[in-house]
Parts: sequence; structure tokens; C-alpha cells
Amino acid sequence: MTIPIQGEPGYRHKAAPRAAVVVPYWDFWESSVGADFRNDRENLLQSACDLLGKQKIDVVWQGLVDSPEEGVRCASEAADREPDAILVLQSMAVPPSYALGLLDHLPQPVVIWAVQRSAVIPPDFNAGDITSLGATVGTPMITNMLRRAQRAFELVVSPAGNEPAAADVADRLRAAAVATRLRTARLARIGRPLDGYGCVDADDKDLGRSLGIEVVSLTPDDVLRHYAAVDDTLTSSWRQRVFDSFEMEPGPEDDLDRTLRLAAALEALDQEGDFAAGAMNCHVPEIRFGTDPGLTPCFGLGCETTRGIPWTCTGDVLTAVAMLVAKQLSGAALYHEIEAIDFKTGEVAVANSGEHDLAWCPQDRVPKLGPNPWYAADKRTGYRAHFELPAGPASLVGFAPQPGHPSGFGFVVAEGEITGRELPDNPTVGGVFRFSNGSVAEAWTRWAASGVNHHSAISPGHLASAVAAVANFTNVGCTAV
Repeated sequence: MTIPIQGEPGYRHKAAPRAAVVVPYWDFWESSVGADFRNDRENLLQSACDLLGKQKIDVVWQGLVDSPEEGVRCASEAADREPDAILVLQSMAVPPSYALGLLDHLPQPVVIWAVQRSAVIPPDFNAGDITSLGATVGTPMITNMLRRAQRAFELVVSPAGNEPAAADVADRLRAAAVATRLRTARLARIGRPLDGYGCVDADDKDLGRSLGIEVVSLTPDDVLRHYAAVDDTLTSSWRQRVFDSFEMEPGPEDDLDRTLRLAAALEALDQEGDFAAGAMNCHVPEIRFGTDPGLTPCFGLGCETTRGIPWTCTGDVLTAVAMLVAKQLSGAALYHEIEAIDFKTGEVAVANSGEHDLAWCPQDRVPKLGPNPWYAADKRTGYRAHFELPAGPASLVGFAPQPGHPSGFGFVVAEGEITGRELPDNPTVGGVFRFSNGSVAEAWTRWAASGVNHHSAISPGHLASAVAAVANFTNVGCTAV
């Protein structure tokens, strides 16, 4: 057990999908091309896998399927490798039953890459070219059957060897992996939401039915049990690590020790429960208002988020889902609120009550660690990390009940940028965000009208298409603002 710092477990590590890649093949028109046609398709498969490897996709199985029976056999072989997603590399006309022999035995999300062997139609275009360049014939064969079965898929078309297309495919495979992991994820719910905060709550069974996610109810006493088990040696090692890694602001030593013990307790709780994310309401007698620890665990929530297990405050299980998706898609996610609008510049201020994600701290800056100004009036003040978000593309991601959608839920995403404008007196990690589409009044109105609550995740990069793909694979709604 150790406190995560910058670069650990890594700077903006995205989900690394495990993919099975299949090329459907039909020898029916082989004579129009030549005897080496099968070898050409195998080379096409290998080339595509090499491109995906450069995009950090772990190809755990690859193969050519030339009959329904071979599809069934390959499905068993691929299943043993436990892929997160299936990529169908469709390059020619093939009876869809070949690929379906594999897909019907694998439940993972499907991405289809329609790959044309050449980027152009040659002047001497002939029967052989119709066969070898037949991605536009073979792809509707399989997509037709998937649509009939109401099985979600994502589709990309490009010439062979196209690196931007490979990056697009990789993004969709990453979204597929996130969807797969959501179906088996365990989300810790510690206590109930803050009194009156129905906007952050949802029924555990409804979340399970819509996403497959398992919500595990715990009590504040579970936190105290792990807190009591943290020994002084571990606290001392964490203390040394924060002094080495943060610019320390003055504050009570005992409050720092309790902050670190609480962060270590949360790590132990995550390990014990194998949790992927969590939501806690710490404003209860056992935690913030108790004798020991007697302060908020904001720093611990940020440590676990940095580690890849995002946590939210006030019992917000909805934003915990958004945080989990945003963190895996982009590698960083900050739990936040839109605090105020600057109508003159078209920007909004984002901040929170003390949470952080060091994966988004600029590598050339040392984050600060000091008493949390939000709780300065408390008897004990927990510590919080502090840094300004770096300029660059960014996205807001929310998750909310959507009564009009069959699943009852949906993601909401808004693209924009962190402008680089700094608010040095902002008490916690935050920055200034500008929406991409429309005036700030128009964009914020669309955002609020979508049904999100006052919390959301903000992450580096433009994530609208990736979040939409996750929604597609999980059969929930998605609104782009």
C-alpha cells in the first residue's frame, strides 16, 4: 500500500482494451483474384493488428474465419483469452454466417472495421478488384444481421494501413472495453446521500439492470474499521511520500496524520471489495463529525481516483458512473461542479470541495497539499491537494436518469477546452472551461436541461464520440451538448 503520486500509476493512462480480431474470408470468388488471395487477407489482418498495437490495443487473439464451423471453433479459442471486445475486419463479400459463427458465441461488444485494400478505384477496375476491394459489399452483410438481432456495434471505414482510422478503431475498442468492464464493475456506496440530495441518487437495482454494475452498500463503520487497522508505520511512510512529492502548506500535524490514515483506509477498503469506483457521504457522525477521524476524506478520494478507482462525494452514485467512464476513456477525471459563469469571456469556473486526480496535474508543476479551506471552521480540517488544470481540449461527462429512454438512464457529454486562465485563490483543484458549441448561456442551458445533477466528471480530450460508443454498447441514452 502506498500513496499515488504524479506518474504513478501513470500519467493519463487510458483503459487498455484486450481485443480479439477476426477476418471473415470466402473462397467463392478466389479464382478471380488468384491463389494467394487468402495469404493477402492474412497479411491484411497482421498489418491491422500491428497498427492497433501502436494504439495500445492488446490483441489477445487473431484469426481468419472461412466457414460457420470455423467461426464456432474460433469463438471457443478466443473466449479463452478473455477479450474485452471483438473487432471484425471486413474486407470482402462473405456470407454473414461465417462471422456470426464466432459472434453468436461471444457476448463482448463488436466493432467493425471495413477495410478496403486500396485507397483508390484503379483505372483498369475489373472482377478481381470487385472481389479484393469488396469491403463495401461484405460489411452490410454482417451489419444487416447485427441490426436484426438488435446487437450494438460501432463501424469505421478506411483504406488499409490508415493510421488515423486505426486510432478511431482503437477509441471504439476502448469504449467497448469500458462497457464490458461496467457490466462486471462493483461500485461501493458508503452510507446514503447527503440529506435532501435526491438529485445524486438512484436505485441500486435500476443501475444494475441498466448497466450490469453491482452497487455494494457499506456503512461508515466499514470505513472506521479500516481506519483503525492502519498502523503508524504505514502513516509515517505516507507522510514521507507526501513531503517528497507535494509542496506542503502549513497546517496541523495531527490533521495531516488523520488525513493520510483515512486515505490508506480507503485504499484498503477498495482492495478488500475489489471496487471499480465509489460514492461516499462523509458528512456523518462517524467520519467528519466524529471524534476520530473527525475530518473529511477528500484527499483519500483523490488518491483512489488517481489510482484508477474514482470516488465521489455526498453519496453521488450517478457521477461515480460518469467518473468511471471518463477516467477509463481519457486517463484522468476530476469530480467537480460548474461554479459560476463569466458571461463576458464565455467561460465557466470549475472546482470542487477537495477531490483531485494527479493524472491531470501538469508534469512541470508540483501539486500543493494543505488544509482544505472549505472546512476551516471545523474542529479538525482535512488536507486537500491543489493545482490548476492545464490548458487543452476537455469534456464534461455526466450520468443521469432519463425517463424517456428504455433503460431509464443516459450519459451527457459536452466538449470544450480548459482555457488556461488561472484562478489562484480557487480553494481546490479546478480551472476555467469554455464550451465548444454556442454561447456560454446557450451551452450551459442545454447542459442543465439534459437532466444532469450539479456534479459531473471533467476530463482531458474530446470524448463525445467515445462516450456515445459506451452508451451504444450498454444500451443507455446519450446526449451531446
